[in-house]
Amino acid sequence: MREITEIIVHCTATNSKWMADNPVEDVVKEITRWHVEERGWSDCGYHAVCHRNGEVGYARPINRTGAHCRGRNKGTIGVSLVGGRGSTADDAFSDNFTSEQADALRNLIQQYKKQFPSIVKVTGHNDYASKACPGFSVEDWYNG
Repeated sequence: MREITEIIVHCTATNSKWMADNPVEDVVKEITRWHVEERGWSDCGYHAVCHRNGEVGYARPINRTGAHCRGRNKGTIGVSLVGGRGSTADDAFSDNFTSEQADALRNLIQQYKKQFPSIVKVTGHNDYASKACPGFSVEDWYNG
């Protein structure tokens, strides 16, 4: 198993109603299709996806390095929240995401930290790239 030291949070940059009535498995399949067919990757870049209703879907196997944050994929887990279109890096979590997603993300982070005690950081994509993604300050949200 690879050593994992960090979780990096992303968003799909989709509107709040995107695939809202679909099961999380369909959402993961569509994101995987984007990454494979449109970007030419071998799989979904994320390891997990938190749907608007709080369901968590799993994409790229955790034992494989992700494709979610240039220069930061080794040793990290990529988790994406569905939504976030039009967000800014300074938005509050609740401006773009649901309370169900907040609960799911917190639970997922705790699960991963338990599974991988070597995890010492939880960050956002916007900590490493000049993007708004995930549309809030992960540090402020997670520690607040």
